[in-house]
Amino acid sequence: MKSICVRFMIALLGGLWVSYASAQAFPSKPIRIIVPYGPGGTTDAIARAVGPQITDSTGQPVIVEHRPGAGTVVGMRACAGAAPDGYTVCITVPDSLSYNPHLFTDVLYDPDTDFTPITNLAFTSNLLVASARVPFNSFKEMVAYAKTKPGAINWGTWGAATLPDVYLRWVRYMAGVDITAVPYKGLAPVIAALYSGETDVTYIGFGTALPAIKAGKLKPIVTVGARRSVHMPELPTLAEEGGDPNLTSYFGVFGPAKLPPPVLERLNREFANAIRSPRLEDFRRSYTLEAVGNSAAEFAQFTRADRANAGKLFKSIGIQPSKTPF
Repeated sequence: MKSICVRFMIALLGGLWVSYASAQAFPSKPIRIIVPYGPGGTTDAIARAVGPQITDSTGQPVIVEHRPGAGTVVGMRACAGAAPDGYTVCITVPDSLSYNPHLFTDVLYDPDTDFTPITNLAFTSNLLVASARVPFNSFKEMVAYAKTKPGAINWGTWGAATLPDVYLRWVRYMAGVDITAVPYKGLAPVIAALYSGETDVTYIGFGTALPAIKAGKLKPIVTVGARRSVHMPELPTLAEEGGDPNLTSYFGVFGPAKLPPPVLERLNREFANAIRSPRLEDFRRSYTLEAVGNSAAEFAQFTRADRANAGKLFKSIGIQPSKTPF
């Protein structure tokens, strides 16, 4: 019996040593970043910006893989189902883990148990923009127009539970207006629809909007954020125009559940250093990003609080969870 116990302990310690040694050697092959959206947009841009920084630091390639669909559910399931070895992570926004669990009864993943929060890369301010063809030029004018012509305004989204969809629901409820939701398969089709006049309004990041605004293709309607943007200080915030649901807009890195602590620490360090790199200063400014790079523990606590806040908001404005329409 004693010899059996000894052999068991040797096997156990050997397994732990192999696991430890493997974690210490991390990374030894390419790292995959899943973006649960199609190409284009700020999430994609951030993944492509931090990737080369991590490659320079680790010597390993970083591959960005787009897995759009079902309001980020497709990409997030792929991330949750990956091996917990650190070689597959995802970069996403609050839609995935703060909103989906409250909006749908069948998201097919558990935000508390299926993921490992790694770090919050950045916060950002966004804005509502409109097609250059619409007759209104501000948030108050948009609401007034919607009241005189119910259903006439088309609001572009890229699926239920995405931020454009959540803000549309909030505007409908708070302003008591009828605005039509028009879903597309991603940001790029929404922008094209705004240019053509097929869609009237959407919610996007400053980095995506500014070139089109400067070219006269889009109109800025209102800033969505805690303060006015340095890029457009003349544009008021939603709070100044009558109210704000106080939803955060962050870009976070997550991995599958049960990442080994040494791997988690290395990923946290690499992504935090990457987003704060002086080489990305112009990139951060152009996308109005406030770099964070906090610890995994801090980010885990933040995501839990953010999800709870979103749940309270949705309940207060009458949003009830339903089956996913996908």
